[in-house]
Amino acid sequence: MEIRPDLAPPAETPLAPPGSAPAAPAAPAARTSDTDAPSRFKKALAEVERNRTRVRAALGAALVARLLFEFQFVSLLRESRNLLVQIPYIGLAMLSYLLVLMWLAARTRDRFGFGMALGIGVLETTYLVVNAVMQRPLTFGAVWPPLVVALAHVPMAYFAFQSAAAYPPLDSKRPWIVGFVTALVFLSIPWFAPALMDVLK
Repeated sequence: MEIRPDLAPPAETPLAPPGSAPAAPAAPAARTSDTDAPSRFKKALAEVERNRTRVRAALGAALVARLLFEFQFVSLLRESRNLLVQIPYIGLAMLSYLLVLMWLAARTRDRFGFGMALGIGVLETTYLVVNAVMQRPLTFGAVWPPLVVALAHVPMAYFAFQSAAAYPPLDSKRPWIVGFVTALVFLSIPWFAPALMDVLK
């Protein structure tokens, strides 16, 4: 094939003039900083704090309901003998609720508190509803006190369950399980203590 020097190169591949510097490569596109990350983090922290406040308020209402309607605290103040019998059960119940508050106050252990609040709310509500249904004779006077206490524990269980949405989906569930099992231990002691005392006698 004969090479003709009078032919110019194709238009799409222009030749650089002699002595000129090679063309600089195209600069990569600037990376956009993720400005939404801090706002999402602040929003999650605000949601967790909101859930703490809700669980604390619901826990206080549930504790007052237990003292007034389950333990009959006003009547116990008039009868010192019955008060002495109920003091261990009242102390154990208050200790479990205070443990929830302690875990919620520790910022790094709030999931333990939410798990325990969920356990107390679910287990106490279930136990009281079943206990009310099994009352014989089934009268309104015997049923309404445990039902009031059960209803008082529903908001605590709901807010504790709802608080899980503020954490990442892949967050560890171990603190929730530990808190739930701790609630089961605290609640099961007064449930089985009378039967155990009867066996030991």
